[in-house]
Amino acid sequence: MLAFGGVLAYFLRIGLSTTGSALGPGVVAQQGDSNIQATPVPGEVVIPQSGGAPGNSVGGGSPPQAAAGELKGRVARNPHDLSALVGLASLYADAAKFPQALPYYKRALALDPGNPDLRTDYATALHGSNEDLESLAQLQVVLAAKPDFPPALFNEGIVASSIGRRTQAVAAFQKFLKVAPNDSHAEDARTALKNIGA
Repeated sequence: MLAFGGVLAYFLRIGLSTTGSALGPGVVAQQGDSNIQATPVPGEVVIPQSGGAPGNSVGGGSPPQAAAGELKGRVARNPHDLSALVGLASLYADAAKFPQALPYYKRALALDPGNPDLRTDYATALHGSNEDLESLAQLQVVLAAKPDFPPALFNEGIVASSIGRRTQAVAAFQKFLKVAPNDSHAEDARTALKNIGA
């Protein structure tokens, strides 16, 4: 559980800095925009949380009602609004309402199945919903296409560790450290390796 915690801080940091994400700076991308990026989903925290975006209930509670209402309205007007679907999924995930986030991630993935960030976010929400085997399967889809994708490697280590797959967790964390040695969660990966006796 401690190892998975780094996901929250890692993805929250990315989500707050990703233009076009529900939490990020700049103009929210609309459907059809080639620059749409998935908003990373936080999980549980290894390190103490410093908090999320203003008005955001990270770690439990309800998603901000105004933002959720606006995004639901956009989806009602355009069921293929990828940015709104990802935004809703992220709001629910940020509020630790992972089961409510899953349908929005699924719909977004149907529109953008090759997006590694989005599929990794979905995998993180699956883990948060105690669907660890499916979470690992989704991470394997990402890693089959992008074997050195740091967020998927880190998440694979976390999920594999949480279900007792030590060998898989060690391999994932070691590869993560090899491809992203200066990542902000490199220390979390090192700590996780120590915690599982590697």
